[in-house]
Amino acid sequence: MKRVLLVICLALSILLAASATTYQEGVRAAQKENKPLYLYFYSDSCGYCKMMDKEVLGDKEIGNLLKRDFIYVRINADKTEDIAKLYGVRGFPSNWFLESTGARIVEAPGYIQKPLFKRVLQYVSGGHYRTMDVNAYLKKH
Repeated sequence: MKRVLLVICLALSILLAASATTYQEGVRAAQKENKPLYLYFYSDSCGYCKMMDKEVLGDKEIGNLLKRDFIYVRINADKTEDIAKLYGVRGFPSNWFLESTGARIVEAPGYIQKPLFKRVLQYVSGGHYRTMDVNAYLKKH
């Protein structure tokens, strides 16, 4: 049991270390570091958000990809409704990928299983969105 708790704590620390503190800080960091911005909108009462946190975002491999290739911002829509409204978020979780300039790359609503989420990360970090849409990329890869 202690080992399980240790693994969960480690995964959450990777997850939190990979994320910027606030939306404004994330936007500035994306511009400064010229990295895509990943906005993860969630709600405290959302069961699928908790699953995504644990099974996908809490995964070590995903956490490392996010930390290396993205500026990752977690947005609790219960506390920052204005930002969720700005992006037109109506359901949770909601995953938004933006260029460092703030231009929209892709929005992926809902819970996304790890294998598919990893491919979306590769689509964005590899710059494939410049030459094909996400659905074409996912069919090829």
